[in-house]
Amino acid sequence: MKLVALNGFTDGEQFFRYLRDSFDMLYQEGGRMMSVGLHCRLAGRPARALALKRFLDHVQAHQDVWVATRLDIARHWLETHPA
Repeated sequence: MKLVALNGFTDGEQFFRYLRDSFDMLYQEGGRMMSVGLHCRLAGRPARALALKRFLDHVQAHQDVWVATRLDIARHWLETHPA
């Protein structure tokens, strides 16, 4: 809701900085899972979509990072930890 609340992100740059800074801190700590929940009608707005693209470019410039969908994670879990 930070994309629509008055006290949330008012432009794409704020959204990008928040995502980038969160990722950078986790990466410095040695890596952990970072989940970014998106709603198509909110995140799909042009400025927010551009911020997300910039964030993904930033993430992919780092080594040993996996950008995955929920389905990718589920498949990986099932392959790694079979019943």
